[in-house]
Amino acid sequence: MVWQGLRIAAVLAFLLAFFTVVYIQRSQMGSVLVIHSYNTDYDWVVAINEGLEREFETRRDVAVLYHYMDLKNHTDADFRRTATNLANRAIDEAQPDVLVLFDDVAQQLVGMHYAGDETEIAVVYGGVNAEPEVYYGNNPNVTGILERKPLLAIRETLLAMGTTLPPRDGPMQVQFIGDLSASITAEIPFFETIDWAPLVWLPPVQVETFNAWQAAVARAEQEADILLLTNYQQVRAAPGEAFVRPAAQVMQWTEANAAVPVLGLGWTNGQDGAMLTVSSSPFEQGEIAARMALAIIDGAAPAALAVRLPEQFLVHLCKTALDRRGIAVPDFYEAFARATDNFYEDC
Repeated sequence: MVWQGLRIAAVLAFLLAFFTVVYIQRSQMGSVLVIHSYNTDYDWVVAINEGLEREFETRRDVAVLYHYMDLKNHTDADFRRTATNLANRAIDEAQPDVLVLFDDVAQQLVGMHYAGDETEIAVVYGGVNAEPEVYYGNNPNVTGILERKPLLAIRETLLAMGTTLPPRDGPMQVQFIGDLSASITAEIPFFETIDWAPLVWLPPVQVETFNAWQAAVARAEQEADILLLTNYQQVRAAPGEAFVRPAAQVMQWTEANAAVPVLGLGWTNGQDGAMLTVSSSPFEQGEIAARMALAIIDGAAPAALAVRLPEQFLVHLCKTALDRRGIAVPDFYEAFARATDNFYEDC
């Protein structure tokens, strides 16, 4: 009996020591909560996560949780309110050292309320189209990476394409069409910050419904030589009705019916069938945000980490669409698209 009692005592002592060590290790781990404005049915989110995981998987001492607000598919006030409450609850439960938020809606509804000296949570943003001061002012516990379209590369691409378009009197005119999403509304002012000359940048157009989109394409053809598209995930079937799903239908219709060539500016546009896409890299957005989060966990002050601008862009090519329009692009575009697995023989 004495021996059995000693064995039980030894087992209990071992379990106590084991759980004490586990508790100490967990209490010393850094923690990150990633909040996405959208959901994993949007490939932009999936690719950002891949970039995040490339960095986070190197650190076993950091716990990472993910939360999705799903606000690409739902924009009504009730859903936004519920999504905001659920995101705040996730923060309360996780109590992360670093809060990483992607795309503008999450900054507006959640992130900006955690900025300032009164919170111990550091904030890192990514995929932000507006100026970050709109959400965060100059609070020292905030940093991140902006999403900026590679406009100079897009301008160079348009000029290269122009040499294979039918000749016209006067300079080539460019028309942008997008949905009514917050990200597009925030991004349009940035489109007008560069000198598009010798191209003519026509006033951008935003539409709500698929019929309005089709009409905008038809009107644009009367003036423009090329269309620029990016977001159409919030184009509705009719006013007040559901969004067109799958959203790729909007791009596919445009590519098949537009009388002028279509250039995509968003990372998913190439997958949806755009002839040619020049876009920001979602992988870079995730990688940089993760590096910033890890640096903060290791002791860096957010204010000491400079806000980053994108340095990478990606090219997607659809060969059948290019051939159908008889458009040639420099060989290095195809080489780049093939090297990054973004070349589509048939789309």
